[in-house]
Amino acid sequence: MGSGIRANDLTPGYGWNEDAGQYIDLNTGRFVSHAQIRSALDQTIQDAKDEIRDLARGLNEGWISLSDWQTRMAQEVKMIHLAAGAEAVGGWAQLDQRDYGRIGYELRWQYEYLQNFALQIESGEQRLNGTLINRALMYGESGRRTYEQIRRADMALREMNQERRVLGVADHCDDCIELAAEGWQPIGTLPPIGNSQCLTHCHCTFDYRQVLNADDLGGFGL
Repeated sequence: MGSGIRANDLTPGYGWNEDAGQYIDLNTGRFVSHAQIRSALDQTIQDAKDEIRDLARGLNEGWISLSDWQTRMAQEVKMIHLAAGAEAVGGWAQLDQRDYGRIGYELRWQYEYLQNFALQIESGEQRLNGTLINRALMYGESGRRTYEQIRRADMALREMNQERRVLGVADHCDDCIELAAEGWQPIGTLPPIGNSQCLTHCHCTFDYRQVLNADDLGGFGL
């Protein structure tokens, strides 16, 4: 393995080139496309959603108590966001205190949403049926937001100064289509993934670049 290349358990077969801030294929030595990394993230999220679906069914059918469901959901949500953050920066070893802080900030919101969810189940406002399962699955989808936020912060540290929203493979809401049409903008100015009409179902991502000509920093170029 070349100098500066780290392997990790999250993406078997891929290593992390710290200097380039990109994954490489350990077999070919070539850089791995961001689309491939997002595909790996989607698999991580799908695995978590399978567990979340089982927990929701258990609650619906009465073989998991509400308190046990909430505890196990919180554990699953924590795992999703930590894994998403690690995947954004090349693995667990690359996560630093700033990354953990950003993940922790997102988790506080998710735990508050989960507490409200549990209270609505307890009161009967949220019925034990298919709508509970669909709502619970959104917690799995929320990992994409954390991945994109951690990656955005890492790109800023690498002196990328422009970003553009890229539509993923999905049925896109009007917000996402309009934001993608804006093209290149100063980094950090476009709304985060998950802040559009499609919420956690959003499959958009960001491209980044460094523009050295000050005349181009206002964006608008495609």
